[in-house]
Amino acid sequence: MSMSGTINTAWKNYIRGLKRYSILLTALILVSAVLIMVLAVVLGIREGIYEKASRYFAGNIVVLSYSGTGDSLIEDPETVLKAIDTLESSGIGIQTVSRRSTYYEKTLIELFFSGYYIKQRRLVGVEWDLEESILSSFDFASGALPDKHDEQAILISTAAADELHVKVGDNLLVSIQTESGQANTVELIVGGIFSETSFFGYAAYLHRKTLNRLRQAPEDEIHEIGVYLDHPLRDQDRAAALLSEEMARTLPSFGIVETREDFEVEAHAERETAVYGVVTAGAQLEEIENLLEAFTLISILIMVIFLMIVMVGVSNTFSMIVWERTREVGTLRALGMQRGRAVQLFLLEAGFLGISGTVVGLLLGTLILEGVKRGVELPSNAVTTLFLTGGRISWILPWWGVAGTALLVVGASILGSFRSAYRAGKLLPIEALNRHE
Repeated sequence: MSMSGTINTAWKNYIRGLKRYSILLTALILVSAVLIMVLAVVLGIREGIYEKASRYFAGNIVVLSYSGTGDSLIEDPETVLKAIDTLESSGIGIQTVSRRSTYYEKTLIELFFSGYYIKQRRLVGVEWDLEESILSSFDFASGALPDKHDEQAILISTAAADELHVKVGDNLLVSIQTESGQANTVELIVGGIFSETSFFGYAAYLHRKTLNRLRQAPEDEIHEIGVYLDHPLRDQDRAAALLSEEMARTLPSFGIVETREDFEVEAHAERETAVYGVVTAGAQLEEIENLLEAFTLISILIMVIFLMIVMVGVSNTFSMIVWERTREVGTLRALGMQRGRAVQLFLLEAGFLGISGTVVGLLLGTLILEGVKRGVELPSNAVTTLFLTGGRISWILPWWGVAGTALLVVGASILGSFRSAYRAGKLLPIEALNRHE
């Protein structure tokens, strides 16, 4: 019997035995669906967090410069920007580049409106036109991104707006303490209110020049230069390494910041001149990344246990199938089927079982995910908003996720049937034909 004939026979046997396979098939469908959903949700959450983090921290990779004061100050932005230009020639796609000033003194930043006030963790000075494609992805509860020349607008979170009872268009007073120790204030107009009550929520965004004036610093002062990548999760580590290497050719460099602890070390190290380095969004999110990895590992462990249970079920079922079809195997062997073909016959049936379970499970899982995404809007709080996008679960299913799930499920099905298939191949024709007589 040719290979095509073996495949055709295995397919017919599989279709004929679907009733017997029904319980196993249902189990494989459920396992495939759960695997797909867990993987897609974890990847969606991870990408959503990285997107929020990149907005908050100025980019997927960010250039900082420390001279021992604890605050970053980019003294030579043109050289940094020239180094960033070399990334695209290395095949790394760049969405845009940010130039920001920041004020990060959570006990000294206050917003006032109509007798109410609230403290903020961070003031972020941006250039609206440079980061339009990024900041426009905010989940705006009201308002929108200001005009690129608007130096009087401010964006605040729903957490701040609710505390202050403020609306878009209201005049808001921003107060900080300058580097010289003096209190300084500016009146700004609320241009937009974005939904962000999580870790990234207690920050307000205003024009970079406005923040510098508020700090009584030079208008063109830059504290961070960030790069938003087309494929951040894939390219950020390579981009950081290339950018760090390129900057080191012309600027004093401390390399790449790997952890948040490294920030403190580099920021407060005693130096005679400013030293430049690169940090990735992944390093900024070390704790959250560890949480997601732990969740992923636990999910994988549970799925592996399920797959092992399914393998036992496949093994038991195929033991019965081989026993019931002993005479059929004997007939085929008497007609010239080789032992290897007999083994292949049952392994192919198990493969068809796994493929069917994967395909139907994939469809079921994606339908459930899309239904939940479209139909379920979860309430915003400090926990859920960190993991949600626009109050809804976000999911991503790359090709390798589908391929990996198929490999696991089909592999479990084939491995579970292997022992029985091997026994079928060892049957002698005369023994097989006489066993039920």
